[in-house]
Amino acid sequence: MPRHRDQALRDAQQLERSRAAPWTIGAIRRQLDYGFRWLRFEPALEREFEHDLNRSARANRIALLAMAALTILLAPVFDTVVFDLPVAANTKIRLVQYAGMLPVLVLAIVACARGVSARLAEAIMTIQFVAIVAGLMGVRVLLMEQGVDFPVEFTAVGFVGIVALGRVRSRIIIPVGVLTALLVIAIEVWGIRPPHAAYYHLAAAGTLVLIAAYLQYTSEYSMRGAWLDQRLLELVSRRDGLTGLLNRHALESSLTVAHAHAVREGLGYGLAMIDIDQFGRYNNGYGHPAGDQTLREVAQMVESYARRPLDVCGRYGGEEFTALWIGESGDRLEAHAENLRAAVQALHMEHKRSTVGPWVTVSVGLCYVSAPDENDSLSAVLATADRLLYKAKRQGRNRVATGSFESLPRPALTGNL
Repeated sequence: MPRHRDQALRDAQQLERSRAAPWTIGAIRRQLDYGFRWLRFEPALEREFEHDLNRSARANRIALLAMAALTILLAPVFDTVVFDLPVAANTKIRLVQYAGMLPVLVLAIVACARGVSARLAEAIMTIQFVAIVAGLMGVRVLLMEQGVDFPVEFTAVGFVGIVALGRVRSRIIIPVGVLTALLVIAIEVWGIRPPHAAYYHLAAAGTLVLIAAYLQYTSEYSMRGAWLDQRLLELVSRRDGLTGLLNRHALESSLTVAHAHAVREGLGYGLAMIDIDQFGRYNNGYGHPAGDQTLREVAQMVESYARRPLDVCGRYGGEEFTALWIGESGDRLEAHAENLRAAVQALHMEHKRSTVGPWVTVSVGLCYVSAPDENDSLSAVLATADRLLYKAKRQGRNRVATGSFESLPRPALTGNL
């Protein structure tokens, strides 16, 4: 059962991303024009960026945490061979490493592997960075008591690691990193008070922190720019340039995902073919610019009736649109399609050349699949909805013709979608 829920969630996310609102294209172009030198997008884009960054960063984060955990596990061998630590100091250091640092790393690895939310993942990585630096400074204090100079640069290496592989946004990790560096300096100068020659090591650690902070900013800036370009290209390639809805290729892909989801989950669905009545006459009478505007307004109305995560809508071609709704009864789907038809008519877009009435209207063919089966092809459902659309036209247009896929004869098809 959990596997089915996970698959359902992935289906919903895939469909939601494929049918992202057309204003997203404008938002991306606007963001590119305004720039993002403060490394922050407008809220809707920032949420998407967070999501994508979290998904792509999981493997890197786990690798970083695993390397840190392995280093701690091998520390006893290193300390014994290189430093020849006294037993008393060794015990205290192991306590810091195994009771403090290692559990934090293990918990962080488990959380990242389970795929926690973007903000929680960032919080986990930031907390473990602070915990590791605190642990390293604890080890340094204990070793200094034994006359062993544990390099303070290791704390800066931790910051370099979180910058290179942690993928935490700059506005979080840079302030935390700088503040942590200042605390380390304060502990060194007023707490540990090392020999003056050791201040070279402190200067080296500070330089590493500054370089890492600069690299964090520049890498995230480049990453954000590439992400905007990629998202814009993805959306433009999937969108119909006139209406902003999914184009034919993207529509068929999304319909296929929705159909497979309905079959897997045993959910009924309705597929509607929607056609603007006598649109050729409209173009001839009012001109193509007016026709394009009418297509856009009808498209917006169709999209307003397909807003749920698993709903699909797009431009099938010419003046035809397609919508798919999952998880509703046949009666409710018929009422939904009828409301859509009435809403288009209520726009009161003048159409004097129509034999149907004074306004632009649509005809709808709605095919209801009550028990989707893996042997039923999406092509057959589309063809059935298309036949119902022409039935609505034969009956006088500006109406909805409905039918159950299971009770209607199957159309002859040459291939499957």
